[in-house]
Amino acid sequence: MLKKKISYDEMQPFVELQDATDEKGRKVNPDIKGVWFEKEYQREYPYGSLASAVIGFTASGNVGVNGLENYYNSTLNGINGREFGYLNTDNNFEKTIKQATNGNNIVTTIDANIQSVVEDKIREFNEAYTGAYREGDAGASHIGVLIMDPNNGDVLAMANYPNFDLSNPRDLSAYYTEEELAAMDDDAKMDALNQLWQNFCVSYTYEPGSTAKPFTVSAGLETGTVTTADTYYCDGYETISGHDIHCVKRDGHGMETLEQTLMNSCNDALMQMSYKIGRDNFENYQQIFGFGQKTNIDLPGETRTDSLIYTGDNMTVVDLATNAFGQNFNTTMIQLATGFCSIVNGGKFYQPHVVKRITDENGNVVQEIQPTLLRETISESTSETLRQYMYSTVTSGTGATAKVDGYSMGGKTGTAQKAGRDGVNYLVSFIGFAPVDDPQLVIYCVVDEPNAVEQYHSSFAQNIVREILEEVLPYMNIYRDEQTTGIHAGWDITGTDTGATAMTDVVNEETPVEEGLDVPDTTDTLPGNEEEAEGTDTPQDSGDTPQDNGDEPQDSGDTPQDNGDIPQDSGDIPQDNGQQ
Repeated sequence: MLKKKISYDEMQPFVELQDATDEKGRKVNPDIKGVWFEKEYQREYPYGSLASAVIGFTASGNVGVNGLENYYNSTLNGINGREFGYLNTDNNFEKTIKQATNGNNIVTTIDANIQSVVEDKIREFNEAYTGAYREGDAGASHIGVLIMDPNNGDVLAMANYPNFDLSNPRDLSAYYTEEELAAMDDDAKMDALNQLWQNFCVSYTYEPGSTAKPFTVSAGLETGTVTTADTYYCDGYETISGHDIHCVKRDGHGMETLEQTLMNSCNDALMQMSYKIGRDNFENYQQIFGFGQKTNIDLPGETRTDSLIYTGDNMTVVDLATNAFGQNFNTTMIQLATGFCSIVNGGKFYQPHVVKRITDENGNVVQEIQPTLLRETISESTSETLRQYMYSTVTSGTGATAKVDGYSMGGKTGTAQKAGRDGVNYLVSFIGFAPVDDPQLVIYCVVDEPNAVEQYHSSFAQNIVREILEEVLPYMNIYRDEQTTGIHAGWDITGTDTGATAMTDVVNEETPVEEGLDVPDTTDTLPGNEEEAEGTDTPQDSGDTPQDNGDEPQDSGDTPQDNGDIPQDSGDIPQDNGQQ
């Protein structure tokens, strides 16, 4: 092989010279021999950075490096053909051709329009908060947004910050200065690229905070250890093994119903529930909801969390109490969202997936990816109860900032104090669904270390969710099912009222103040959690993170095959194949 990636314009003059004939059909240049050209297919990404972490990209030879390109590499690439030449017994040249098998196409569940809205809102947030407190830093360390259809496991959008241009995935100039890039050696640059290419929604682990509370309440109701008639007295803290673990409201919420414990995001009440539920029941329902297990979504790099949760053998009373409100165990976005879908859809736990169909080069369906129902987690009655409780959380509780005018929706806020428990770094989140009676989507937003003086407000995530849903719900033909009130009219991505009706003008006066420190109020490492606290906010199972090892070796004797693509279907993200 003398040269790779020769353009058509560069190649064609030589081909014409090589094939030129005179008026009698004889070659004008018969001495040009032994030179030939092989086609090489190259993936093109017309949508730039859209869904970059989901789609992934290819190295030379269309070898998938990450994302769908990697997971479905053999499906997309097909099988190379070969040409064999030999002399037979009569010294005549014989040629045998083994035809190439063209690759197939994959059709994703990702809706390009929904994905675009999500990425636009993440970009708006990042621009609004860049340098707001930490000078020179982005709007947050990471931002992830996941939208799913709870009724079949379809992933409709999956986005994160930072992202990258699929057509130029090794370009780091958007995140590093020229001086910083010049100072990097090859290893440092590759580490930076691998961090950039990582899919936050499947590869990053963290402590979820209060978005775990609906799971605890569901477990209590299903086991009969908690009932809807129960009440809990919150005096602001629980003393466990010599540690005072506080509620968000330091002077206490007073007497609360079960519904109000979620509306107020009351840590004290959830700790009291943990005593009644018990260690064995709690561990069992963590497994039922999928915590500590891979979802086996059809994307590479999903992180294992089995070593990042407690089991019955090592769970202390402190672990049980803090796990009940979402601290001291780790999850991933796809893991928590998948379990949450089962809470709001009547108890059906579907395996999440990003591809819904495989077609051949002519568009014929090769395989239809059917929804995979793995198990039943809770009863329909428990699901209905939790939907109502989370509806109240959005209408009159800590999730009011996420409310979209005219739509019934439910959800739960989350604020998790990160490793070190220093009261400085937080991961905040909101998970919600709409409409309440028949959920058609679940949305989950995580903002890791927002660039603000006070990181602990879940309103950072709620503002992103509200801005997304205001566009996505009408697009999905989900109609308003409530009377409009003007709530949040004119609000922007930062929650700033630009002059229209403010939330306080239309929300009940008893609506709780947006949750603040929804975490244990202690700077001490809790007993039995010393090792976990060292690295709970870093991705695990780094061996699954794709590495780019440069150009892949080429077999110059192969007949090129047509590589499949990822076509657009009903708004799905397309990928076109080009060729050189």
